[in-house]
Order: sequence, then structure tokens, then C-alpha cells
Amino acid sequence: MTPTRDKEALQTMIRKLGMAMFMEKEAVVTVWTDVEDQTIQGMITKLDKERKSIKIENEKEYTWVPFDHVLSIEIVQTEVQ
Repeated sequence: MTPTRDKEALQTMIRKLGMAMFMEKEAVVTVWTDVEDQTIQGMITKLDKERKSIKIENEKEYTWVPFDHVLSIEIVQTEVQ
């Protein structure tokens, strides 16, 4: 059974998704699975509205994640040199 979220948590996640995509920032996405939660770090490069999924890419791979399986999105803060 997929997780449920309240309206405020969903709005926060959608805002972080938009920021990560628009600003081309790397993000850590926590994803619900039947076995255990997983974290994926990479760039959120696409949003498929029909499939309700996001595409996360890093140097090694890419994966499509159903949005209703996303538990949280945290933008990776890069240090300014």
C-alpha cells in the first residue's frame, strides 16, 4: 500500500520538485518500496504528467519513480568556493 500524505506535505514536496528542476539542483529523493524506503541522489530531469512519474538521473544510471511513491525531496546544498 502506497503512503498517504497530508495536503501541506504534498505542497512542500511539489515546491521542492519544482525548485530542483528549475534551478537544475541535485536532490536526494526518498522513495517508498514494499521492502524498505530507498534514497536516490541525482538530478530530477523530467516530469511525466500522464504516468505521474519523475525521472532521476546521476552519473551511473537513471530511474523513473511514480510520484505517489516519493516520500521526500531534499535539495543538495553545494558549497560556494
